[in-house]
Amino acid sequence: MDRPLAISYIRFSSEKQRHGHSLERQTEAARLWCERNNVQLDTSRTYHDLGKSAYLGEHRKNPDRYALAALLRLVDEGRIPRGSYLILESLDRLTREHTRAGLMLCLGLIERGIRLVQLSPTEVVYDESSDNMSLMMMVVELARGHGESKRKSDLVGSAWRRKKQHAREGKVMTRRLPAWVKEENGKLVLIPAAARAVKRIFTLAGSGYGIPSIIRKLADEGVEPIGGRSAKWSRSYVAIILKDRRALGEYQPRSGRGATAQPDGEVVRDYFPPVVSEDEFTRARMGAKERRERRGDGPRSGRAPAGVNIFAGLLKHARDGDSYIMTKHLSKSPGRPTRSVSVLVNRLADEGAGRSYSIGYNALEGAVLEALTEIDPHDILNGDHKADETINLANELATVEGRLAEVEKEMTTGGEIASLARVARRLDEQRADLVRRLTEARERAANPLSECWGEAQSLARVLATSPDPTNTRLRIRGALRRIADAMLILVVPRPGCRFVALQIIFAGGRARSYLMLHRPASGRRTESWSFRSFADALGPDSFDLRAPADVAEQAGVLASLPLE
Repeated sequence: MDRPLAISYIRFSSEKQRHGHSLERQTEAARLWCERNNVQLDTSRTYHDLGKSAYLGEHRKNPDRYALAALLRLVDEGRIPRGSYLILESLDRLTREHTRAGLMLCLGLIERGIRLVQLSPTEVVYDESSDNMSLMMMVVELARGHGESKRKSDLVGSAWRRKKQHAREGKVMTRRLPAWVKEENGKLVLIPAAARAVKRIFTLAGSGYGIPSIIRKLADEGVEPIGGRSAKWSRSYVAIILKDRRALGEYQPRSGRGATAQPDGEVVRDYFPPVVSEDEFTRARMGAKERRERRGDGPRSGRAPAGVNIFAGLLKHARDGDSYIMTKHLSKSPGRPTRSVSVLVNRLADEGAGRSYSIGYNALEGAVLEALTEIDPHDILNGDHKADETINLANELATVEGRLAEVEKEMTTGGEIASLARVARRLDEQRADLVRRLTEARERAANPLSECWGEAQSLARVLATSPDPTNTRLRIRGALRRIADAMLILVVPRPGCRFVALQIIFAGGRARSYLMLHRPASGRRTESWSFRSFADALGPDSFDLRAPADVAEQAGVLASLPLE
């Protein structure tokens, strides 16, 4: 007859125990128990959670990270047979959660036919035949393990609360500092070169640069990487810097560790020396948000990028909503040397999955920028400006944070914990919502549409003579993304030319429509284009290129226009 199967689960919570004998002791104890009881120890698999806490029950939630979670999944799937033994040095190796949660875990395993073997402090096997006295012993052991962990947690929590209070009083709390800050004579000060690098990153992001462009710019300018992680700037680290409110001087105390850490109390302002202002931070974050929302509009064909496309993320194919991307085409006209030409093409065509409706990039850029400089922003904005919400939202946030602090104080001075905890949760949810709304309001206030219009028009006028056209185009792109929600293009190829209807949907809902005739270079003929208001060229422009019926109608109109 086959011997019953036994599985050993080993856990300890402190990393220091790795260097002791805890693993060897638990392994040997499991082996000896199996020998004494004629049980086959399964050595083909190991279930070790070394340096993992069992106090909050995280060790049984993620089977890709924790051995106990993986073991419980095998039990649930029936891949560990009923009647198997699970050997534990003590029950607190399995769990140190609240007694009720720990008891439910143990009883759940027993219900699935798993026999729990406790080796210490007394040797006990818990299974479906366990009597009331045995189960009472289980409850006592679970309560003891939880009580020990709770006492340690309270002691550590008290120490951390003292440290966090010191931080609010301006004292240095931690040696884990951002890469641009150092401690000097008991005070936190900026590291000049590193702080300049961080400020430059925020300035570039606020000017329309994406992370890859920021990294190239830093390399071109010879800005040394910070953080000590590598010899060059990385995309992930630049992204972290742009999200890090420590650059504003803020410190957010947290409770818990790693990915499960949660904010603990209100933000400590001016804890770190600030590198950027609130306006600089929100401008950079808004630029990042816009790029994230319009992500995925670059070329996928594997060809090298064609340069800065001011329409990236904005220009859409009216026929199907497909994105337009910029790429390079080789022009091989008879009698002329081969030339590389920047072309805007619908993505599906670039990927070989649809018909091409391309247009020369330089022609469209020149036409749009010329039109942009001639628009009166007041006609688009119509004098409408939303009131600045930041003051009211900031006052609401301060009120909620004050009330939350009062509730937390009541909880520490003997108030009724359960009801106060419910109030605290509701206030914390309100605080999170107000923080989100205040951040968005600050972004809007830092970048009013009137200011964005002025920036876009000024940059459009100076692009031709700019000493750094790449930088200017990046800034134009950032401004365009703020003043326009979308640009719809309808290209109708005709012999030797293309008729194009372009509709720009501005922020706020106003639209402008244009008609373009583009003749690409061919043979000895040079490229040419004309660009006019659609209303001036063909009459009423009340159509909407987001509506399929209007797209079909305008495609018919452009297909019937005379070429001369």
